Amino acid sequence: MPIGCLWSASFYGIYCSGSPLLSMLGTAMFFFSIYLLYRQLTNYRRLYPSTWLHIWCLSFVTCLLAGLLTDAAQYAYFLFVDKGRLFSQMSEAMKSEEYRDAWQKFQEMMPGRKLELEEMQEMMQNLSIRDLMTQLIFMNAIMALPVSLIAALPVRPASPTSSQGDGTMESKN
Repeated sequence: MPIGCLWSASFYGIYCSGSPLLSMLGTAMFFFSIYLLYRQLTNYRRLYPSTWLHIWCLSFVTCLLAGLLTDAAQYAYFLFVDKGRLFSQMSEAMKSEEYRDAWQKFQEMMPGRKLELEEMQEMMQNLSIRDLMTQLIFMNAIMALPVSLIAALPVRPASPTSSQGDGTMESKN
């Protein structure tokens, strides 16, 4: 739940393009969520010794569930708050000369059918909330894999303490 709440808040922060400080705060919240997940996995492994594969599976499921919570927040955002603001900002950005140059370079690198910038704008304007959410759900599910790996990789097995008993006896000489 805390990871999903941070991801949802991060999503809202990233789309505050009018305020760079809020946008950076959204990005910082995302990275903090990875650290928080790492701490939760470390505490879990300390209390319940298990294999790294089990920890990674737990991390992956946590990221998938956090992604679902984020999907719900994104849906609410696009349904009630956005009112087409994101697409209008992207349309305005596409009109700039820098974006047109970058699009042209991108098209030169891509083999096959060339997509004109006007076609792309028209496709975006015809995109419904359902279509957008389908793409975001897929993107969040795909992003769960690398994020879960990043959080789970540094988790180490808990070192045995004297209270747990490591099986050795100390001599008192």
